[in-house]
Amino acid sequence: MTRFFTVSYNKGIIENVRMSPQIEPLLYDDAIKIVLDLQDQWRKTGWVLTREYQPLVNTPELHDSLRRMKGTGMTFWQAGDLYQAMLNMARFKDDRHPSEERYLITLQIAEPWVKP
Repeated sequence: MTRFFTVSYNKGIIENVRMSPQIEPLLYDDAIKIVLDLQDQWRKTGWVLTREYQPLVNTPELHDSLRRMKGTGMTFWQAGDLYQAMLNMARFKDDRHPSEERYLITLQIAEPWVKP
């Protein structure tokens, strides 16, 4: 299941797929574990970071930036000239847990749009 799933297309041809791999916003520790695991899986199967982007890492600086909603944690990975994935983690207001910091992970996959 996913929180959301979208397919963008142009003239009947799918251009990209965007989704969240979770059904509800997660606590930071749970969300960052998923992000780190995804990046590790991609790295082990030959995906590479696109230029000018670094992998997301579990640092106090990233957590503070996300906590203050001063941006998102975003990185781009590429599998040759076939696919590119955007991985994004951002704070998400969850009315069911108003006193907790919750985070949403978003993935987008498409033909490469940023050069490696």
